[in-house]
Amino acid sequence: MSQLYNTLQKILKPIMSTNNEMKNTIPNDQTHNPSFPLEIIIEILSRLPVKSLLKFKSVSKSWLSLISSTYFSKSHLNISSRNNKLSHKNLLLLSMYLPHTLYSCTLYSTLHEKSNLCVNKLSFPWNPSNIIAGVSLCNGLFLICIGMYNNNLYLWNPSTRKNKILPFSSCTKYSRCDVTYGFGYDESNHDFKVVEIFGVYGVHYVYGANIKIYSLRSNSWKNMKKYSNALFSSDSGVFLDGCVHWAVAHNDGSCIYWDIVSLNLENEKFGKLTLPSFDGFDGFDGSRLLRDSCDFELGTMNWSLGKLGDFLCLFCDYYKVKLDVWIMKEYNAEGCWMKSVSLPCVKGVGPCISPLWISDIGDEVLLHDGTRVMVYDSRNDEYKRVEICEMNGDGVGAATVYAESLVSPYLDSVSVQTSFHAPRLIPQDT
Repeated sequence: MSQLYNTLQKILKPIMSTNNEMKNTIPNDQTHNPSFPLEIIIEILSRLPVKSLLKFKSVSKSWLSLISSTYFSKSHLNISSRNNKLSHKNLLLLSMYLPHTLYSCTLYSTLHEKSNLCVNKLSFPWNPSNIIAGVSLCNGLFLICIGMYNNNLYLWNPSTRKNKILPFSSCTKYSRCDVTYGFGYDESNHDFKVVEIFGVYGVHYVYGANIKIYSLRSNSWKNMKKYSNALFSSDSGVFLDGCVHWAVAHNDGSCIYWDIVSLNLENEKFGKLTLPSFDGFDGFDGSRLLRDSCDFELGTMNWSLGKLGDFLCLFCDYYKVKLDVWIMKEYNAEGCWMKSVSLPCVKGVGPCISPLWISDIGDEVLLHDGTRVMVYDSRNDEYKRVEICEMNGDGVGAATVYAESLVSPYLDSVSVQTSFHAPRLIPQDT
């Protein structure tokens, strides 16, 4: 490690900057060589994979302080999440059967090595024989719900292997309750929050939702006002733009209709988002009863909420016919929804298609069909299965795309931040 710093200096010497304003922001004790600005060090380190950065903490005390700081983890995450290069995104895979195993690989290798894809097996803190009942993702941290009844909640960073088990919320005192979760980041208070929604319902799903919010900063739960006459989807909430979003069914006394409900994590207030206009939303009937007997008739449309890149999405599944992907191009603006791609359902492809990634021009779609990871090529109108040698035919029970991060489930980098003076960064070209 002692040679690493000198090696980087030699490689980067041609691009070193001597901007006077930048020099004034650099503490004397944060660099060994005044001709090697801290800004350049940050620019390079911020573009490296997490595995390398964890090793580079051993280079010096100043690098340890830098890489451990909240400032640096945010800079690294910003570059990692916004960089469109496929090597900056990872695919997380969960085996279908118990005991569960977890694997990861880069999105680049998934798309370009469709035959005998090699993946890395991940270690995790919970018992692999327990069922994973729910997963949410925010800033490289996963909220994992373990168990079907006595739910244990973990915050887990697969890149750093750090984890935290959350305190019990006591929601199981309610009988006949369906529990769903949301997870996101409150930037104004530098706080991760978990939303737990447990709806006690009867025949017509009208009894409303009881809601609790957990704050990582306070490490405690608090009750919120009950959300009446609504049934939240059992799918985990989708985090975007400081809010968590769910598909929600409402009962107005005459029928049940659907919309999108958001929860702002800063002020903890609910809002609603518009759906695409029904005229353009092919065959959608917003008043159709939830779990109606026609749900599994050929061509019947059901939709779910998702996220692709930085966009909120609707996945509209016309049973055994096709799946349309709608993308909200501008958050909650009039006319913001546009149909991005339409995937045909063909023999050999499972009925539950979940898009994981779409190319910029929409010609390739990475998806999970319930048991496998596949790539749909719109140019040839064909599906190709991604062969994963390590999974030995066990099947892929779930899959998601994420950006690596150094974000800690303990917020422990807050204390380190006070000892590290963050300089003004060079404008990022990602």
